[in-house]
Amino acid sequence: MGTDDTTKTADRTAPETEGATGPEKVDAGPRPGSLHRGLVAGRAVRFLAVELAGLANTTRERHGLGPAATALAAEGLVAATLMSAWVKGRERITLQIQGESPRFAFLADVDAEGGARARMTPARIKPSADGGLQGLLYAIRADVKKEVYRGVSALEGRTMEDALTHHIRGSEQMDAMLRMGVVQDETGRVKSAAGLLLERLPSEPGLPSIDSETFAHRFAAIREQPAQDLMIALAFGKIAGEEIELLENRDLHWRCACSQERIEAVLYNLGPAELANILEEQGQAEVSCNFCNLAYAVDGPRLQQLIALHAAAGQDGAEA
Repeated sequence: MGTDDTTKTADRTAPETEGATGPEKVDAGPRPGSLHRGLVAGRAVRFLAVELAGLANTTRERHGLGPAATALAAEGLVAATLMSAWVKGRERITLQIQGESPRFAFLADVDAEGGARARMTPARIKPSADGGLQGLLYAIRADVKKEVYRGVSALEGRTMEDALTHHIRGSEQMDAMLRMGVVQDETGRVKSAAGLLLERLPSEPGLPSIDSETFAHRFAAIREQPAQDLMIALAFGKIAGEEIELLENRDLHWRCACSQERIEAVLYNLGPAELANILEEQGQAEVSCNFCNLAYAVDGPRLQQLIALHAAAGQDGAEA
């Protein structure tokens, strides 16, 4: 998840927003989700904030999740999105959690343009009384060619909030504070899924800084406030009573890479013998995306075309 030093320096020396008068505000209007990043404490601390109730409900609906699984998936999406805020270009963050108690599997991808997708199994889980989790958390940062970073942390009975805080402190060796929260209605639908992450930036010559003790004291109150209240304060340009400098607002949206073409490519790679078996036994192929649960059908004539493509490729290779 790490961030290079040039990114940190650029953020801290960014010019003031043109035409800004008074505290900068975060637009908290309705949308699938939104991410906001900026600086506070005189540019000595960076913040990341997300609200993604819409994305959480899309995950709930696509996977038919019960209330407890929905809450955990919403927390996982918040965690993944907070970790994605510093990726750039064609990079993406993948957060994977293999839960042992309760037993579940969660996977989310978030890219640099705010595209996100997630899956959660099983649809019904029984959470522990204290919200603690056992299992492993994997964080992977990658571009289209290779992995840039991979980290793993044991959950060890921590909540999702505490597990992510532990992971960030361990992977980046930075002082950090985190608050996450999910609010649901009586049906399990998500009303709010929010997160706020503060990270103390390292001391650098000529740049503002605060020490670890000051950071902990100055922002201690956020650990006691509901995440939803923190987002309301942020909408008015404040964190712990201090004015923020807003660097970016980014919309979040559901984005899945599945398509008819990709499904047909997967089937083609099965080889002509397996395609012929499918054609003979089923007459067609139907494949569902693990993330968005959309079903793609490939009919018999198209399967025959895929088989013919293998034959043509073999013939071309023999002639060459």
